[in-house]
Amino acid sequence: MKRAGVLSLALLSGAAALLTPGSAQAQERRQPRVIAPELVAPPPIDSTGLERAQPREPLSVLAGPAPEPKPKDTLYYRPVAIAAGMFESEGRTITIAGIRVIGADQSCDASSGGAWLCGKRARTAFRYWLRGRALECHAEGGAAGEAASDSESDAPMRCSLAGYDVGSWLVENGWALASPDGPYAEEAKAARNAGKGIFSGGPSGS
Repeated sequence: MKRAGVLSLALLSGAAALLTPGSAQAQERRQPRVIAPELVAPPPIDSTGLERAQPREPLSVLAGPAPEPKPKDTLYYRPVAIAAGMFESEGRTITIAGIRVIGADQSCDASSGGAWLCGKRARTAFRYWLRGRALECHAEGGAAGEAASDSESDAPMRCSLAGYDVGSWLVENGWALASPDGPYAEEAKAARNAGKGIFSGGPSGS
């Protein structure tokens, strides 16, 4: 038994000597073996003939891009018309976007000759239509999802009353002119042809 123990110890010592870091066997075991080098290295590719493929359509609407956020409307309570297309609410003066405001002191040619105070008539019509009802407005071209700040109080705003576009109502009834780059060119043409509002020629025909 004693001899067997000595023999086992000698065998273990020899194996450890073979696997020491400085031994040739250990160095050989650390060397990586190269297998099929012609398959490991990628073949050269001519990129001049490659074209980028268009991305595929999403499998569902859930995988598509998020929709653009809509502007957040701000409510303006108890509006008071100071001109046709301009009102005051809670200490702020708001101008309707897309129109040319008819000032309260503006006069128009009367069909019977002379002039008539079409600006005051337009303001009165606007006041009667508003009747102090709250308007929903957002700044034209403002940041989506944000209400207009105090610094934007003079910026024209798109407003609606009970779901109806305020600028469209003013122009189609002849109480405001359409801006050249605004969306109400057709309404302005129809109002002029029908002789509505400031195009009526005076109170008797309005």
